[in-house]
Amino acid sequence: MSRFSAGGGGIGLANATNTNTDTSARVHTTARVCIHLYNSLADPTVVQNNTAEFRAIKEEIALGLGRPFSQLGVSFAEQHGLAPVITNTAVINSGKVDDLMRWYIRFYDCRTRAERVAHCATPCVVKGQAYYPSELYFAGIVMSDGEADPTYGDTALTLMIGGKITVRNGHFPIQTGDKVQWYFEEEVEARMFNEDDGLRVKRRTGQPPQAIEYTNPISQQQQKIRDFTYAERALMKRPALIKSCILGLDGRGATRGDIARVVGIACSNAGAYERVDIKLCRQSF
Repeated sequence: MSRFSAGGGGIGLANATNTNTDTSARVHTTARVCIHLYNSLADPTVVQNNTAEFRAIKEEIALGLGRPFSQLGVSFAEQHGLAPVITNTAVINSGKVDDLMRWYIRFYDCRTRAERVAHCATPCVVKGQAYYPSELYFAGIVMSDGEADPTYGDTALTLMIGGKITVRNGHFPIQTGDKVQWYFEEEVEARMFNEDDGLRVKRRTGQPPQAIEYTNPISQQQQKIRDFTYAERALMKRPALIKSCILGLDGRGATRGDIARVVGIACSNAGAYERVDIKLCRQSF
């Protein structure tokens, strides 16, 4: 039985009124949508010719990538000024040998310390740059639109890192009081979570997944809801989403990677892709 089948809790203010909540103090910081980070992960021509795909839109989750290093230890040259962030995670998924998304999915699914150490011993190298898990972090919730390419607009944007805010929920229901984490849509496609509640699935064997095939197992009904609620997003863009971080009855429903991605607490119930109020508190910069 799903933990949501028993009901309980009240309807969220966001869904009842179709408005955002703004009843508490907020903590903001500034960052820049970084075209250099996009170019370091994807074909620069694709980024330049699809500016709408790589702009930051209000209420999206912004992720930061710490300084990647080449195999020679050369620092990333564009790490200066405002903290660089991205809001389109599609560039992490290349579907090739240097698929950073596949590498991160395996990292977040590590079940033991030894497995994490073994996985992190070999970073993913994309275009000569080596990426480590500690370099990907939650930067905040976008509060103002920004353009990745300075030719088309301002790259600076405001990020909310503390306070109460209304955002769009992800694939799974959320209950009041749940710890909220961010996740990738590709993790759902790789069948990392139960379809009903988002609980991380148990492995059939003790071995880490060697190959993750993105078969898009999301139900047609969920696809219709997703496409409707995110109708304004571009075709190539995949934002990071939120879900409940569920430990489960046996304490094994979440990994260390999931717990490290917790960014707040849910203040109301919400179904898949509905709007939900959360108390946000970014863990680190």
